[in-house]
Amino acid sequence: MGVLTLEDGAPIQGEPPGDAAAAPEKDAARDAPRFDSLVARYRRPLQRFFRRRSLGVEDAEDLTQEVFMRLSRRFSHLRWDNPDGLVFTVASNALVDHERHRRSRRQEHHVEVDPGLPADEPSVEAALAGRQRLARLVAALDDLHPNARSVFVLCRFENLTQAEAARRLGLSVSTVEKHMMNALARLREAIEANPE
Repeated sequence: MGVLTLEDGAPIQGEPPGDAAAAPEKDAARDAPRFDSLVARYRRPLQRFFRRRSLGVEDAEDLTQEVFMRLSRRFSHLRWDNPDGLVFTVASNALVDHERHRRSRRQEHHVEVDPGLPADEPSVEAALAGRQRLARLVAALDDLHPNARSVFVLCRFENLTQAEAARRLGLSVSTVEKHMMNALARLREAIEANPE
């Protein structure tokens, strides 16, 4: 892609000036397209550019408008010897800014909190009962046959399928299924058991 430069040769976005910066100012003005023809030529390619980067239709349209706004602010000062490179460099910069802004806002992770709601912290009794259940579960897991424990850990904690666990452990799938059923039964008994 081309390098965005002002007529005075100063680079935009921190890119080093290229040989194009040495061209006379008259050539830049003469080579500059009309803005309305620029919009007509690049509107659809820019929208496709943004859509290929997994942006929705509205975001693609917004970023296309942003590119044209950025270009219009400096239109008479830009070098137009490589219009494709210039337009898509501005588009790439707009996309980077959009993604940076979206990540900083993390809008999809915001949750409204009502300060009037009670805290969801468990009571002391519930926390103690949970710790006891966890201790029974860990003890039951330790008491399992080593193969049953390995099968359970691979399938439940490492999210492997039973076939993948069978391959990793060198066991048949039916043996892995039996180990998994035994492990689940023993662990269920441990969780449901009443402390003495």
